[in-house]
Amino acid sequence: MPFRRAKALTVLILAMLIAGLPALAQQVVVQRGTQVEVVEPARDNRPFLMRLFGLGEPPPAQPPPGARIIKVPPPGQQRKAARPPAVVKPQNPKNDDARVVLVIGDRLAADLGRGLDVAYADRPDVRIETKTVDDAGLATTGDTDWKAFLETRLTDKPRPAAVVAMIGRADGRPIDLPDRTVEFPSPEWETIYKARLNELTRVAREHAVPLLWVGLVPVASPQATNDVTYIDGVIRVEANEKGATYIDVWEPFSQNGAFVASGPDLDGQVRQLRLKDGVGFTRSGARKLAFYVQQNLGTVLNVAAETASLMQQISGDGPVLVLNDPAATGEDKLMAATDLVPPKPGTALHRLVVEGLPLQPVAGRFDATALK
Repeated sequence: MPFRRAKALTVLILAMLIAGLPALAQQVVVQRGTQVEVVEPARDNRPFLMRLFGLGEPPPAQPPPGARIIKVPPPGQQRKAARPPAVVKPQNPKNDDARVVLVIGDRLAADLGRGLDVAYADRPDVRIETKTVDDAGLATTGDTDWKAFLETRLTDKPRPAAVVAMIGRADGRPIDLPDRTVEFPSPEWETIYKARLNELTRVAREHAVPLLWVGLVPVASPQATNDVTYIDGVIRVEANEKGATYIDVWEPFSQNGAFVASGPDLDGQVRQLRLKDGVGFTRSGARKLAFYVQQNLGTVLNVAAETASLMQQISGDGPVLVLNDPAATGEDKLMAATDLVPPKPGTALHRLVVEGLPLQPVAGRFDATALK
């Protein structure tokens, strides 16, 4: 008990001493023309108990008559001068001739584009360009006509080095035609959907731009996952048959084929890969999705600069002809025997082709003794 009383008395004395200290008084700056001086406040002569309990007011500082008073707040309360906003320079700026990767599609494609931005952040020679609409697909052209957009974009400069498409998440719906509505799913719906897929692959093929078609992933809704599974199967078959590169990403974002929100990231750490709405990707999920696309883009983006420049000039009328380009024109005349120049008599070619005799063995070679 004596120790506790002594401790309490010590705390009380310290509190009284602190309270009795003079408070930070406000300084007064006096200016006479160009002369400036600081007038300290008058000494506080109030009794100790009045200062302790805050009774009365301390006498204000009295500047000389006729002086202009400029009040300055006590130290610690003075505001710092506002600094001008810093100019933020873009990190890792891209080269003017950077190769463009065009990403098109719906909401999942937007997440993919963000993941590719991170993946190629340190590549000044690669720039990611995205054109996405959240619920746009191929079942309807009301939001975006992807064929028309692709035809226009591939004729502009700079022409993309590759097109990455991720479309179909919201396509589990009827297709409206001018004269009727085709229900989903049905054989007629699938036929129309395949035709629209083929239109996109044809446009990319005619412009000699590689098309990478990223498969779909499961979502939280079981019914929506069933629709997505069916659509992904249609995309897989048509993309492979029409020359596009199909990238399967179902397994990395599923567990036994079903939706899973978490999973290993690129470093092997278990993280949240999908958003709480059960559709979109988190930052880690978008980066993981981009990784699988990045593996397939390597063959397109890692070619020599001269080859890439030449590929940009490919067209049906240019110096390079694409063999599967329907717009390329070629000779329709077959080569005849009269077009061939016969070999001169006495030559080795004449002996072999015209006379039908074997070539003379070369001395010292294995066949020189084998023929004897």
